[in-house]
Amino acid sequence: MTMTMKLIAHGGVGSPREKDENVQKAIDKGYEEGMTALEAVIAVVEEMENDPDFNAGKGSRLRLDGSIQMDAAVQSEEDIGAVAAIEDIANPIRAAKIVHDSPYLLLAGDSATSIAKKHGLETQALKTEKREEELREKRKKLDDQEQEGLDEVKKFYDKMQGGTVGCVAYEEGKVAAAVSTGGASYSIRGRVGDSPLIGSGFYVGENGAVVATGKGEEIIRQLSSKRCHDLMKEHGLKKACEITVDEFPEDHSLGLIAVNEEGEASADNREMAQAVLEE
Repeated sequence: MTMTMKLIAHGGVGSPREKDENVQKAIDKGYEEGMTALEAVIAVVEEMENDPDFNAGKGSRLRLDGSIQMDAAVQSEEDIGAVAAIEDIANPIRAAKIVHDSPYLLLAGDSATSIAKKHGLETQALKTEKREEELREKRKKLDDQEQEGLDEVKKFYDKMQGGTVGCVAYEEGKVAAAVSTGGASYSIRGRVGDSPLIGSGFYVGENGAVVATGKGEEIIRQLSSKRCHDLMKEHGLKKACEITVDEFPEDHSLGLIAVNEEGEASADNREMAQAVLEE
């Protein structure tokens, strides 16, 4: 039987290529033959949310106040669903799917968390010792005891470390994208990056599907996923990814994965763990 599914996933720009194996395991465990493109990207991202090595779900970074707030999004050719600053939910990508199937496009904060719980999504204590130690180190670098001061955090903007997980897929003419993140280091409560924003962290259109990872604020400014998508028509899949990365400011990190009928492609200006569905 010929497999028509094309799928590529990433573990976040800045994640070492040694973690390719983790991404491949997520694909192998999450994907099942017969899935639609949308079902596949959600299943793969869910597996990466369950892996504490990635900055999503169980491995999410802590905010400066010690809390965890996560963002996630899915897009199919039919609709969009996203959640921002969601808390306590083990798999935010499933919450994004709930929004995808609702009249809304994006739910944030307490509303997102409440809706997810009402739909029976699993809650979990998400803090890990690794992330708590990271937070302790970052707090030591802040001069002011006021951990949520914008001026104080601004001094560390260039040192902010993000990281997301993402997946895009093509199957029988249909494309889909999914992305999930625990956010960036040195973040105050309520900070939202590119991941749940269409055109920035993800984009699905007539040319294919794209997911971005990197410095969230700059990805929002550049609309990197939409830019890559639009370039596909003239330049093809791989070249579109490369041009978008080349245009991006060198001092900010960016990684892209993309898919369409041509196949899968990626480009990045840092290391980025990634893997494809193997036939």
